[in-house]
Amino acid sequence: MHTELFVALEIAANDLADDLLNLLGRIPGVKSQRWAGNLGEKGALAVKTVPEIIVVDDNPSSGDLLTRVRTIKGHFPGTSLFVVSEIRDPQFIIDVMKAGAAEYLVAPVAERIFINAVEEVRVKLVSADTSSKGKIYSFISSKGGVGSTVLAVNTAAAFAVSKKNSVALIDMSLQAGDASVLLDIVPQTSLLDICQNIHRLDIALLRGVMINHNSGLNFLAAPQNPEDSDDVHCEHIASILDLARKLHDYIVVDCSSMHVSECSVEVFRRSDKVFVVTDMSVPSIRNTVRLCKLIRKFGIAADKIEIILNRFIKDSVLSLGEIEKNFDKPLYWIAPNDFTDVVSSINRGIPLVKLTPSAPFSKNIVDFVRKIENLHDELNFRGLRNMFGKSL
Repeated sequence: MHTELFVALEIAANDLADDLLNLLGRIPGVKSQRWAGNLGEKGALAVKTVPEIIVVDDNPSSGDLLTRVRTIKGHFPGTSLFVVSEIRDPQFIIDVMKAGAAEYLVAPVAERIFINAVEEVRVKLVSADTSSKGKIYSFISSKGGVGSTVLAVNTAAAFAVSKKNSVALIDMSLQAGDASVLLDIVPQTSLLDICQNIHRLDIALLRGVMINHNSGLNFLAAPQNPEDSDDVHCEHIASILDLARKLHDYIVVDCSSMHVSECSVEVFRRSDKVFVVTDMSVPSIRNTVRLCKLIRKFGIAADKIEIILNRFIKDSVLSLGEIEKNFDKPLYWIAPNDFTDVVSSINRGIPLVKLTPSAPFSKNIVDFVRKIENLHDELNFRGLRNMFGKSL
């Protein structure tokens, strides 16, 4: 995914330049630099890196604005040019846009409008490169209470630890919506707000509905009332995911337990991996087999579906081998039974990877994310080791 944007500011007003630099610093995947001495007018050979966006202000000390815009656009034809000015005259704005500006921002610049304008450029670049799309990972459990939501929330939080990653967590457990509890969020907006206004879905609407969590991820909550889930349709989910993957490197989706609907099938179709979560109980193992078969019946490729064994207990009645022989493929991942730490994080509303990074479950999730990203040193590592240090 094309997440890295370089934004150059050719702005004479120090206060405005500082405000925009601070704002750009809060947008994931954006690097910014202030140019001095009308560097943009000197052309691409005068700069080290050609920016995706150049922002100029209407300052008399820098010369005639229309001339500057034409000159800069001539030197950087593939770059989006933003103009900041206090002038609100419609004809002047039209003249600036005709000269080559992509955005005209009236000073003082509204924070949300500026961020949306930057993200619009990112979306255009991603759309032009069909190979540049964010990865989608969905989680569904074989029955309630096996920890699928805990895994999804902590996976998203672990992805977000790296400030270079832009991460979204979408709660598709439409009638339960427990992910918000694990994040200590009382949502004022949700999926429903987008579905009811799907005709005007764009970056501004999606960003406005998503909640920026202090872990660094962007959270899209499930509807507040269970009965509102009837107003969420598969075509809505398709549009939301298509836009979300243009804005984020990783999208983690928490789906309803042991329930496959038209909406969840739409999620699975767009997912790079579908993680089916089970524990070591017989009902959960039985349902995992049934759930995997059901998902495949909807045309989801078998190699896309992976099984995670959560809450592994070494001396359980069922051995790892006995559990695994029920499935038609090896377990992808094994998570430890770190019950006390996990319950503590749930009750505090803080993902465990953020609350206690040294906890066994936290370390396990960090390794899980590394495996997903193909960064783990051992390709066959599945999360836990035996007493001799060998991967289980």
